[in-house]
Amino acid sequence: MKVIAVLERPPLVRQILTHLSLPTAAPSLRAPPDPPREWSYEPLFDLPAPRSEAGQTGDLPVPDPLLL
Repeated sequence: MKVIAVLERPPLVRQILTHLSLPTAAPSLRAPPDPPREWSYEPLFDLPAPRSEAGQTGDLPVPDPLLL
């Protein structure tokens, strides 16, 4: 494909779009906001606690003082 013409005058562009029954206004750039949702918190107590290599439980591993 090769560009053979460029239309730069807005009135001319509107006239062509109107003749082709196409919208002449630019669409909005944002979607309408979503309706608000109700949030709820349900704790998950049935998940097992993570275990480190040393067999300790907890979210974070305990640092080795000899490596610090």
